[in-house]
Amino acid sequence: MMCMVAVVAMATTAQSFTETFDANSLGWTESAGESNAGTAIVDKGVMTIKSKGDSKFSRIAAMANGNSKLFENTAFETHCYAPLDVKKPFEIVANVKMDNLDLERQAGMIFNYRDFGNYYAFVFNKQSVSFLRFVDNRCVGSITQDIKWGDAKKGKQEQEWKLISDGDQLQFFVDGLEILKVRYMPLDFTGIGFYTIGKQTLVVDDVTFTQK
Repeated sequence: MMCMVAVVAMATTAQSFTETFDANSLGWTESAGESNAGTAIVDKGVMTIKSKGDSKFSRIAAMANGNSKLFENTAFETHCYAPLDVKKPFEIVANVKMDNLDLERQAGMIFNYRDFGNYYAFVFNKQSVSFLRFVDNRCVGSITQDIKWGDAKKGKQEQEWKLISDGDQLQFFVDGLEILKVRYMPLDFTGIGFYTIGKQTLVVDDVTFTQK
């Protein structure tokens, strides 16, 4: 399985900031696991995240089979520092385009990111959206919601993703529809990012960070 992660680690000052990717103003950098399995490129006003490998099992499926350390040494990530305090209410909105989802080609958003072994994630495949909590590279909690996406047979899917934190709960929206809510999950780290799994491409356009 090949996985690629894009991460942005957050600072604590601004009320609102939009990353347009016109000049990589947040200074996205890259670090790779041993497999060096993908690329993250900022060019022409978008960030393109691509994982190159075919996956035989999704991360969710592997966890269901007891393999909680999946993707160790198979990850690629890019990160930067942006103005947001995750201890206070905030909202993140991103416009994305991706290849068709299936069980072996996924995409999503990560947050509360300290390092590649410690973070939260919203995981997308063609059947469901899941919230996953990783500690020391092990999944220690998950919530899954079945979902039906639009007709993806004609090509790439374009969506708006929104993450809202009010201090008591996390809400995740796709195209204005709330698809998952998680209560009483503290945010201790300031990383925010995007990733792909399997042979997948995710194009991230403007990302707006708003401190409430």
